[in-house]
Amino acid sequence: MLRTAMDRKVVLVTGASRGIGLWTVRHLLRACRVVALSRSRTPELEALAQAQPDDVAIVQGDVTKGADNQAACDEALRRWGRLDALVLNAGIVDHQLCADVTPERFSHVLNVNVVSVTQTVRVALPALRAAHGAVVIVSSAAATSNIASWAAYNASKAAVNAYARTLANEERDIACFPIHPGIVDTDMQVQIRANDQMPAAQREWIASLHRDGKLVPPEKPAEMLAALALRGTRTAPVLDDGTAVGADGTFLSWDEAVLTAWRTGERV
Repeated sequence: MLRTAMDRKVVLVTGASRGIGLWTVRHLLRACRVVALSRSRTPELEALAQAQPDDVAIVQGDVTKGADNQAACDEALRRWGRLDALVLNAGIVDHQLCADVTPERFSHVLNVNVVSVTQTVRVALPALRAAHGAVVIVSSAAATSNIASWAAYNASKAAVNAYARTLANEERDIACFPIHPGIVDTDMQVQIRANDQMPAAQREWIASLHRDGKLVPPEKPAEMLAALALRGTRTAPVLDDGTAVGADGTFLSWDEAVLTAWRTGERV
């Protein structure tokens, strides 16, 4: 059944200018409208806005600034009168060994990767509650890893998973999905391969993923993120043990069988 202009969902995507975020916007635009909150306006993002001007709003801003988060939420409500979901993709990685890490650099990673998530959610909550919406958080396997030089990044992803569980428990009208997107072929991976802080064996493993073509194309996890934003609820998907993923804030990889089975045949 075709959606009318009034009943099309609206999703706010952070870190939308490239990589996973840009591909999430592309997938979402097949079925809904998007507010893209991004530090930069890349040609690729601009092209989407020009091709679908009635369906895309770009808010250039910094996710760590409350005013910019508020502006993005306000734009959704001003243009379309609703906000149904968030895909929180903005994030950074920094490389410092534990012996060298400074408070300033550690705090900066936590601010971008964790605090910004809490603040985007905070300003969006009234609209999300009204919509019985969804919050999709791009997490990482780093949440449970010990990769050298990633102390801040590892800690930040563990923190957003804990936040997701808490949000799902507190906000009973909202589904929450922290998702590991895999090791993705993005600009962040280029930065990681250039890092000289890792032990040689670890650096070679990461380089081999790129060399052997084993990195995940960003469009693949982005499709799952879009599907969860549009169709994920507090009652679906469900694990084999009966746990409702969105009501529990369960941390899952984008390609786990439960998610694939849920999405199969119902592509965004």
